[in-house]
Amino acid sequence: MRPEPVDDRISDLGEGPVWDERTGALRWVDIPAGLVHRTDGDSLRLPPPACAILPTTTGWAAVLGDRVTALDEPGEVPVPLGRASRCNDAKTDPAGRIWLGTMAPDDLPGRGALHRLDGGGLTAVVPGASISNGLGWSPDGTRMYWIDTPTRRIDVFDFDLADGTLGGRRPLAAVEGGFPDGLAVDAQGALWVALWGGAALHRYLPDGTLDTVLPTGVSHPTSCAFGGEDLRTLYITTARRPAADGAFSPHAGQLHAVRVPVPGSPPTPALFP
Repeated sequence: MRPEPVDDRISDLGEGPVWDERTGALRWVDIPAGLVHRTDGDSLRLPPPACAILPTTTGWAAVLGDRVTALDEPGEVPVPLGRASRCNDAKTDPAGRIWLGTMAPDDLPGRGALHRLDGGGLTAVVPGASISNGLGWSPDGTRMYWIDTPTRRIDVFDFDLADGTLGGRRPLAAVEGGFPDGLAVDAQGALWVALWGGAALHRYLPDGTLDTVLPTGVSHPTSCAFGGEDLRTLYITTARRPAADGAFSPHAGQLHAVRVPVPGSPPTPALFP
């Protein structure tokens, strides 16, 4: 297995890949440019930063710097940042709730949070984060995974699918070789995690054991998502950042893809607005 670039567009900070079953295409964002790219068409420009793009039951929603906004019909929810600087990674849980993180300015510790957006509004569920990042759920919906990047750790919570509450937070795995960023969960419940500055993806089994190290050929992979008709194509977003030696990888900032043995699952459309 070796990831290869599959799109010529270069992102300064490519992030948030998400598969669209409705069109058979992948969408991802370039955060500081405010761009939403799609593999089957042109790019959409939004007010930067464009932190994430999510399918909804009626179309699409974008997570911008301080709000979540519907792109296909009226609907917007402000995100109170407090001492955080902007929103960051976002995903939809298996019941259609939106989970989104905020991050601290200049990576200062403890000024971000993890929020849940549902019919009751926006709720800060995990305060005191620094860079709220990768999110995912076990195939049976009983566990939620979350990354606060500077901790170099993947945490797991017990997850109540009925009401979206969390409990039993504990470390799943300590990450070495880079900073954990975005993640995707496959059908076996294993986690694929992008290593910022680590030029690799790690696959962790549900018990936290490191199972696979996949070199990316790019120093700063940022996130990953399953796609393709059989959901066995793992798409990888990257950032245009130099490696530790100051050199840029030839395909830094491009979208990459690799075929993997175990498929993933399509994202659940968000119940928004």
